[in-house]
Amino acid sequence: MSEILVCTGKNVNTRHLARIVSAAQNGDIFVLPTETGYCFAGLAEHKATHAGLLKLREAHPRHKPFSLLCRDAQQISQVALLSTSAFRVLNRVLPGPFTLILPIHKNTPKMSTGEFRRTVGVRMSAHPVAQAVLDALAAPLMVTSVTDADELAHDINGAQNRQDVNHWSEESEAFEHLNAWWTHAEGILEHCHRPIPLIIAGEEPLPLRVSTILDLTEDGEVKVLRDGGWDYESF
Repeated sequence: MSEILVCTGKNVNTRHLARIVSAAQNGDIFVLPTETGYCFAGLAEHKATHAGLLKLREAHPRHKPFSLLCRDAQQISQVALLSTSAFRVLNRVLPGPFTLILPIHKNTPKMSTGEFRRTVGVRMSAHPVAQAVLDALAAPLMVTSVTDADELAHDINGAQNRQDVNHWSEESEAFEHLNAWWTHAEGILEHCHRPIPLIIAGEEPLPLRVSTILDLTEDGEVKVLRDGGWDYESF
């Protein structure tokens, strides 16, 4: 049976945190709010996490890696190579809605990179609930959005075809503000075809927006692989 824990504001109930830590250490996948929307999350170091994420996101290509959500720069350095120049960029954009592509090292969780990849995507969230969870766990999470761009387009086009005003309005271009399933914990629970043991609900509706992806694998060089529309400095 699924459980929804409502966590609003900056302070998260200690009993909720204890419940989340227990679920994560047990290998459960849970839903976590971030500044880019709700995501599925599980302990990166747990052997059940990767398979659990794939079961919930069947449309996710098996060879495509999942990102690691870390508490701070020190934790990022434990799962990826962090050069001096990359550290400077990190300090400018994180915590926030950015994914940094960094070289792997021997301690990088293998399931987060794929068999032949030499890089890993890392994030630090500015969302107070995500921060509280990461502080309590003291370990990185493997994460993926509850849906992706292709799935969003499918749902939006379907809503247009049905003229479903609850999911689409021709007068609005801001999909984030619609009452769509991915913006509410209850909607995610109803939409998912597999059980989710734990959903952490934040302030709702929680819009889904992609992160900006910065490639920092070449020392001293920054490549924007995907512009998520967030403000960032010119490098």
